[in-house]
Amino acid sequence: MPLKNGPRLDASPGELDKTFATAGQIEIKQRGTANAIASDSEARLLIALQVNNGFVLSRYGVDGKKDADFEETHWSFEDGDVSTPTRVLLQEDNKIVLIGRSLKNGIERAAVARFNSNGSPDLVFGRRVLPVPDNTVTPRFNYKFVDGCLQHGNKILVCACHKSGPLEVPLSRVYCLMGNGEPDETFGPDGGFINIMLNDQPSYVTDVQIQHNGKIIVAGSWTYSGKSKRTRTVARYTPKGILDNTFGRAGYADIVVSDESSRKAKALDFADIVNRLVIQSDDKILIAGYSPGADGRKSGLLARLNVDGTVDADFHAGTPLLVSRPLNDLTLNALALQPDGKIVAVGRSLMAGTVMQCYERISETGELENFWKGNSIGDCSDVTIQPSGRVVIAGSSGASFTGARYPRVWGRVGN
Repeated sequence: MPLKNGPRLDASPGELDKTFATAGQIEIKQRGTANAIASDSEARLLIALQVNNGFVLSRYGVDGKKDADFEETHWSFEDGDVSTPTRVLLQEDNKIVLIGRSLKNGIERAAVARFNSNGSPDLVFGRRVLPVPDNTVTPRFNYKFVDGCLQHGNKILVCACHKSGPLEVPLSRVYCLMGNGEPDETFGPDGGFINIMLNDQPSYVTDVQIQHNGKIIVAGSWTYSGKSKRTRTVARYTPKGILDNTFGRAGYADIVVSDESSRKAKALDFADIVNRLVIQSDDKILIAGYSPGADGRKSGLLARLNVDGTVDADFHAGTPLLVSRPLNDLTLNALALQPDGKIVAVGRSLMAGTVMQCYERISETGELENFWKGNSIGDCSDVTIQPSGRVVIAGSSGASFTGARYPRVWGRVGN
């Protein structure tokens, strides 16, 4: 028998929870993708969809049934743009922050919108499209362009990886917005943003989060000019945007993968060898992404650092955990933490041109539990865990990136 609003008792962890939505999944008929998900204080699910050239913000109940009391919003970051949501966040006052990218006139810009707790647009905050550096160009490929988090006092941090000039040199920024959407002029030397140069090199910064003391953690990668090998790096800044030299080595901590092939690390147009950054309750730092191997295939990557930026020897013997499957290119897109400290990682694999869901669970010490037992069509973009332990994953159906794709949300048994 199932628990009330909870997972099935007769199903094993990792399996679809058939008590969720319709036979374990929310099916949305419009073409598009479910890009971001979060659960609120009542375990209701907030889901950001990309549909056509705009986005839809929806809310579903604990059991995956649509919430009729929520004012579903069809919107865009700017009139006439192509809007892509990437992160949904919940403020302490229950207002909803949506971070994403706005593409207009050939230029991609980071953008933020805010909504009231009932789903109606917060017209005081409005829509905020953030300024871009000079000579910005739209890259040919850019899976992970923008992300963000909430800072203390309802401030909003947004990181974005721009590219500049004909050589498309990466130029990353972290912006800080006040609660009213205006730039925080006390943040950074230029008043409202800081440029990120990991190890003083042009960098792809793909995520930002904060530790409990308010210090800012950013993660991404960088490359020497003219070199093909990329290096994953985590950096720490003070709440005012000053590099914290007590972290790692002079503010930076590199994550090294043994024997990673520089010959195969050639997709420098992509920012996403680091996809997600999560701060644990003890302020240890988890990053997820992928690693290109000597055989030309990608493995999912998960690594953990201590609070001070040193490598955590208690996780996978102090080395990054690589998740691989025969004949698959595998990428980890998002992470969530269970109350018992176990790590849920979701993403996608690509085998013979077919896109398939990847769902794994990892112990606190970095041991893979091998949840992924089948080859289910789809792409997993984000994940949240409800208080009952149910794991809810947002993504899309569709066997290829070029064919028809539809938003999907899956509920899986967690504990």
